[in-house]
Amino acid sequence: MTTPCVDLLFIQGAGDGAHEADRVLAGALGQALGSDFRVHFPRLPDEGAPDNDVWKQAISTALRRTRATFLVAHSAAGAVVADLLAQGGGGAAGLASLSAIVLLAPPFVGAGGWQLEGFHLDRPSAADAAGLPPLHLYFGLADETVPPSHAELYGRLFKAAIVHRLPGCGHQFEGWAARLARDLRALAPA
Repeated sequence: MTTPCVDLLFIQGAGDGAHEADRVLAGALGQALGSDFRVHFPRLPDEGAPDNDVWKQAISTALRRTRATFLVAHSAAGAVVADLLAQGGGGAAGLASLSAIVLLAPPFVGAGGWQLEGFHLDRPSAADAAGLPPLHLYFGLADETVPPSHAELYGRLFKAAIVHRLPGCGHQFEGWAARLARDLRALAPA
């Protein structure tokens, strides 16, 4: 058996049962990526009512433990990672060694999006600063959980981000693992 050469950290969304629901997506992505990739899928604390700061710490810890090349964050975890990027500073610096950050259906938390305490997405972004990895945001145009209009809000915040809009794609990206895997393989270091 070949040892995987690329480590990917997949972070679940929030809500009761989110880890189990996202296990299907993480598994499909891992299968589509094949044996050259290893997908790490930790359980984040208090998935039913996540705390932004606690999840940021958990993500940072998981990145250090796995030495991941890619960070893929789904739904609420995507919003947490986006907030970390928007804040800049030391927390975002921990993301600099990644080949890419991929956010799947991240809800925009701020003006025009969802209103939650403790997020900084309304502030000018530090994510376009040199030294940070490419940022890819994926939105399903058939998503009934996170409105596709959140893509435009993120596009304005992270001007260097590449925003992908997937027609017919729902919140759990059913049937889209091969497309995501193709895009990730193209971003992998040679």
